Amino acid sequence: MSSNEMFNDRYSMSPSYKDLVIDFWNTINWYYSNDEKISSKTVVSNSIQSFSFNCFDIFSIIFIAFLFTYIRYAFGSIVSLKTIKQFQLTVPNEKKFCESAWKLLFYTLAWSYCFYLVKYQYNYFDEPYLVWDNWSAGMLVPFNIKIIYFIQCGFYFHSIYATLYLDSRRHDFYIMILHHVVTATLIFVSYAIRYHRIGLLVLCCHDIADIWLELSKTVRYLNTRQNNRWEQASYISFSMLIVCWFIFRLYWFPLKVLYSTGVVAVYRTLDQGLHLYLPFNILLWILFILNIYWFFLILKVLQNALFGSLNQSGDCREDDEEKLSPSNSADLQKKRTN
Repeated sequence: MSSNEMFNDRYSMSPSYKDLVIDFWNTINWYYSNDEKISSKTVVSNSIQSFSFNCFDIFSIIFIAFLFTYIRYAFGSIVSLKTIKQFQLTVPNEKKFCESAWKLLFYTLAWSYCFYLVKYQYNYFDEPYLVWDNWSAGMLVPFNIKIIYFIQCGFYFHSIYATLYLDSRRHDFYIMILHHVVTATLIFVSYAIRYHRIGLLVLCCHDIADIWLELSKTVRYLNTRQNNRWEQASYISFSMLIVCWFIFRLYWFPLKVLYSTGVVAVYRTLDQGLHLYLPFNILLWILFILNIYWFFLILKVLQNALFGSLNQSGDCREDDEEKLSPSNSADLQKKRTN
């Protein structure tokens, strides 16, 4: 008996939040109460045995992670430092500007390529149920998808190291580490069990918000002296951040990704051996919860801006000890120029 015949309900082609909650709950109940299915322990064991990740793939990702560290250093030393000198940034914002400018460059390039794949080449964005067509463990991954997957996986492994040793320390330091670990694990596992199509949708729904996040911080760092010519650009980029974050991470992500992995996958892949169903969905829901948490932080920044208490960087995640008074900043600036 096929999975479609065993499961009486039907999934929605245009789900709402209500459909997500109800259908996902019904699917979970059915999946773990069905007497004919094999045990969860056996499912996990079979899923791990079906991992398709050779040594070349692993070494490629490790190499890319090290390469990103070198590229970031070169970018900060050559490109960003010239901009710092030109715009005469304050000392506290020098390092943060380099961080945001580097991430802005990466996310812009990565998201543009990913959006091209899911929107125009494969049409997964408009018809997310297509990600499960002809799925099988160990299936061939197209080269154009493999490229973005290895780059993204290498970048997030690099980001774990960067958050620990390179980036400025912020209040949500441990949340950021959790985010990078979850994201790197999702990318690694989804490739190994050939959930790379849904992985493209996850990346597409997230990276666009990161573009506007880093752009809003970058222009905010430039707008820290008497010259306020970047103020309007700061408002525009921050407004786009709020809009894109809500649309892509809090609307499209749950309705296109969470619904697809939690509900549609049962119809389309159970007969071929649904791998790591619950663990994979748990990781995606953790990512969604983190998105909600950060959205409230963004709203906090908006509240501070409306009431005139926004700090210099425009980032409410920064530690208080990193904030310098104008006099201290001027002293450090003088020491730097001597």
